[in-house]
Amino acid sequence: MEGLKNMMEDAVEYQLRKILPTMPNVCSCEKCRLDMAAYALNRLSPQYVRTDAGALYQKLNNSSQQAEVEVLTTVVAAVETISSHPKHDS
Repeated sequence: MEGLKNMMEDAVEYQLRKILPTMPNVCSCEKCRLDMAAYALNRLSPQYVRTDAGALYQKLNNSSQQAEVEVLTTVVAAVETISSHPKHDS
C-alpha cells in the first residue's frame, strides 16, 4: 500500500549493515541479506507509520536500549540461521 512504511525494516537494515562487516565468514550477498531481513522481520512486530511525525515517533521509540537489543538479537539469529542454510551455492 502506498503511503505506509514499516519502520522495523529500517531498524533491521541498520543492524544488518552494522554487524555483517564484523562477520567475514558469513555470506552477505543480496540474496542472503534479503533472506536475513525477511527472517528477522517475520519475527519482530511491525511498526507501520503513515506520516513523517509517526516515523519520527517510532524512531525515537526504537532508540530505547530494550528495542535495540530486541532487534539486534533477532537479526543475529537471522544471520546465524540463514548463513548455516544459504539458498545458493557456496
